[in-house]
Amino acid sequence: MATTQTAPGSIVVSDVGLTFTPPRRDPVVALEGVDLTVSPGEFVCVVGASGSGKSTLLRLIDGMLEPSSGTITAGGETVSGPSPDRAMVFQTDNLMPWSTVIDNVAYGLVLGGMKRSKARQLAAVQLERVGLADFARQYPRQLSGGMRQRVNIARALAVDPQVLLLDEPFAALDAQTREIMSAELLRIWSSDRKTVVFITHQIDEAVYLADRVVVLSARPGTVREIVEVDFERPRDLSLKRTPEFGHIVDHIWSLIEDEVRGSLGL
Repeated sequence: MATTQTAPGSIVVSDVGLTFTPPRRDPVVALEGVDLTVSPGEFVCVVGASGSGKSTLLRLIDGMLEPSSGTITAGGETVSGPSPDRAMVFQTDNLMPWSTVIDNVAYGLVLGGMKRSKARQLAAVQLERVGLADFARQYPRQLSGGMRQRVNIARALAVDPQVLLLDEPFAALDAQTREIMSAELLRIWSSDRKTVVFITHQIDEAVYLADRVVVLSARPGTVREIVEVDFERPRDLSLKRTPEFGHIVDHIWSLIEDEVRGSLGL
């Protein structure tokens, strides 16, 4: 039987560092000595000041970047590049404007060699999951920002990854839509409990979503603290108005407040 660290959906980041070396400029140490283990089915959020390396860490886990030092494994296998076992959702929806919603969701499956008719069948299942079955024949321009991001999530889920990596997927949404999208994401996640690593600047969003919140220090980013969030699931948005929730948010803010002010030159 596979251990937690080698089971499908597990992620192990061991003493990882990344240094960028731009031409004719001094090297930039983005991350240094990062250690993190994510168990299968766990929902982990990563927060930190701007420039702390949150998105860089996500790209390393996906395999889009290669660490300068240390190792990253997914399901016990060394990450050496992108894999269908890991799907990324970016800040912008990156939908193809000339394709219908259902064809956008089916795109990754078709790209992987699946017949279009079968890919559309599987895409329809995912659109049902995200509450957009009635919009399958619409085009992205006909959808709201929140709906487009739900299509984006459906497209990632359609390839049935073990790990879902989300890089501030709700950053462009208004505050009210963002609240509802957070609740929707938990609803979608609860049906199959994919492993999730979610990047956000919003501390309350992280606490609402996560089993654990990873707090990165300012550059070079390293793990300052991992905060356990033990609220029962399923979670209602009213949780955010409880004193217990506020205490966790305040604690995480206390860890990064000075660095956030520093990043703004204050």
